[in-house]
Amino acid sequence: MSDLSINTEQKYLLNGTQYNAPEGWEDTVIEANYIDDNTQPSLKVSDFTFPLEARDAVKNWFHSPIGGFEGMPFELILYNNQSQQVSFKAFLDFYSNYEELLEDGRVNVSTLKEDGIDDLYSKLEALTYGYLEELGKVGQGNYVTVNYVVEKKFNLFEIIMSSVVLFLMVKESIEAIIKTADNFAKLSTSTIPVLGVGGGVPGPVLSVNTPAIVYASLSLLIQIAYTIVIIFAVINLARDLFNTLVPQKRKHKAILLKTALSVAAQHLGYTLEAPAQVFDNLHYLPSNPRLDEKKIDGFINSTRGTPTGIPNVMDYGYNCSDMFNLAKKLIRGKIALINGVIHLRPMNDPFWLQQSAWSLPDILIESKKYNLSDLKATKVIQFKIDTNDEWTIDNYKGTAYEIHTDPITVINKKGILLKGIDEVNFNVALGSRKNKLNPIEKILKSLAGVVDSTTGMLGGGTNLKAKVTSKLGVLRQTNNWHTVPKLLPLNGGRLPINHRNLFNAKKLYDDYLDYDSFVNQGFKRQRAVYNNVEIPFGIEDFKLLTINPYFLFNGNTAKMINFVWTTGQDRATVSFWVEEVYTRNLKETFIEAT
Repeated sequence: MSDLSINTEQKYLLNGTQYNAPEGWEDTVIEANYIDDNTQPSLKVSDFTFPLEARDAVKNWFHSPIGGFEGMPFELILYNNQSQQVSFKAFLDFYSNYEELLEDGRVNVSTLKEDGIDDLYSKLEALTYGYLEELGKVGQGNYVTVNYVVEKKFNLFEIIMSSVVLFLMVKESIEAIIKTADNFAKLSTSTIPVLGVGGGVPGPVLSVNTPAIVYASLSLLIQIAYTIVIIFAVINLARDLFNTLVPQKRKHKAILLKTALSVAAQHLGYTLEAPAQVFDNLHYLPSNPRLDEKKIDGFINSTRGTPTGIPNVMDYGYNCSDMFNLAKKLIRGKIALINGVIHLRPMNDPFWLQQSAWSLPDILIESKKYNLSDLKATKVIQFKIDTNDEWTIDNYKGTAYEIHTDPITVINKKGILLKGIDEVNFNVALGSRKNKLNPIEKILKSLAGVVDSTTGMLGGGTNLKAKVTSKLGVLRQTNNWHTVPKLLPLNGGRLPINHRNLFNAKKLYDDYLDYDSFVNQGFKRQRAVYNNVEIPFGIEDFKLLTINPYFLFNGNTAKMINFVWTTGQDRATVSFWVEEVYTRNLKETFIEAT
């Protein structure tokens, strides 16, 4: 707490020029709210009414070619006789409030803090990745190729029918080859001269069975043609069946989540600092509304994966603020804007917990409350499933995690006050990796060897056996189109074999989201709350608390919730919480749905 002068003095600058103070300047109030336990306050200054020269400057700006959709630079300088000074840089916010008082020509206008957290959120809400792509701020150079396959969930009938059809075709081709060989033998036999009796000429003569030769030749030609047709039919059928049942490796485009956040930040003139380990290889895969191109016979002619890594217009994350909110949810994170850098960090990051130099003055506090209502009986953390991708349902483990908090000792169950549910929904799905051959692939792998051998008899092989086994280790989907975006921890465009251990709902809770537990970490989420405490307050207090809201109170960690500073009176009304364990009669039960 700094030494205070009597009444903090003020200077007012519009677009760099100092003007006389606005009306009611002595009652100027600066309100700071640390919304949602943020570490950087949302700052709001009283609306101002400008008379005389200041009024003219404001009206001229508004009615100039620049217009009211660009805020006029505004600076409030606070100072005292202790040589302490703080500058509140902002813009006149014509968008929120601008009023010309016609009777006397005064203007009434709001302010918006420059580089304020509120301004950042507002700009992110107005920004989309489609717009950034149109401007060339994000493009193919930012995307990562993701290998994937479309692997349907086959039933027994499909397995049997496809196997029987292919087997019969192979069997027919083998029989055709045998018949071709037999007809060739008959032709050879018919062309061998035989002993006969010449017409009137005594003694044996050599003769050729011309009808037999003709018959054998025609039979051979027909059989050769049939065999060729059958073999090519087998080849085409095998390829079509294998392309359907053992589909080719396909390619999606995705984007590193941190890259998606960075391009939005850079467009707004900031850099991004997001050091949480989970962001190192976590990629965003948009939904894919594109259908495969098919031939007349129904078989696939061309596959179509996602052409870009940015979200589609209907995806959660298309709006840049949603992408930032997704990242915040994943790590129970908070955002602060410091010296042109957007800090996105977990709440358990020591970066936030550095104690400030501020201290609460020695005053009488008459009451306190406790944060019991912050605790919900049930907490559910969950990713989405995609009905167009059944593997998000079949491979469900890791998708959801439940935490239930109950009292340990109970006298009367009817008197238990714990209630409510806290749902953390990520609005994206997890990926599924192809780890092994499915039943039909195992059958086709055997048949593929027969097909490869059969087609190789004519000098050209199909190499289908290798096709069966080349897709292991890639992302799998039941359909080419999927309606829910995915988050994938990729390594070289592929999912690691332990990807569900690296990224799932339980791990996110263990690493980040247990910050809100009333049990873990020595019950430190339990807090005493002090509301509307009036204290002496000056420039130095303002400077320290807007940089770091944490302080010590009776030896325990405390944090400001909000303060309202009446600058002309050097007084403020503050609310804050203090870590204080008030019960140990709690236990947690964890459920990971499989």
